[in-house]
Amino acid sequence: MEHERRLSSNILFHEDEVKLAKNMMDKLRTTVEFLYYLMDNRGKFSFTMIIISADEVRLELLLQKWKRKTDILVEIDPVNNVYVIICQATDKRGGFKFAEILISNINLHGGETTYCVETELTNTKESIQEVIFNMVDKYIGIKQEKKSNEVFFTSNE
Repeated sequence: MEHERRLSSNILFHEDEVKLAKNMMDKLRTTVEFLYYLMDNRGKFSFTMIIISADEVRLELLLQKWKRKTDILVEIDPVNNVYVIICQATDKRGGFKFAEILISNINLHGGETTYCVETELTNTKESIQEVIFNMVDKYIGIKQEKKSNEVFFTSNE
């Protein structure tokens, strides 16, 4: 479904956008809470989260093959082919390189339009809700602007 770009003064969201935010909160909160616990109690620890979607490919099968054993793949919306990969012990630069590789491989496997947003978490200052909602907001924005096949970052870094 095509959506007109929200104006910054317009706080209305389409139903599917609200459902995406809800699904991300429901499916990521406990995992991110555990990673926050590790950050607070196990010393220097950081991770990167990547939200990615693609048309024309079975993304879940491809991501399962390409992720590391320590990466956590979370299905957010199978109908719209939206997934999050949580990459432990990965900084912004490593996450960026991995996301670029993912986009390239998706294109090689027939994907034409891939949307991708990355965020790096190095501390627990931001609430989990803020982190997830920042990712959703950025993801919705790039989709509405049709900015595909490149990696975008949230502003919380």
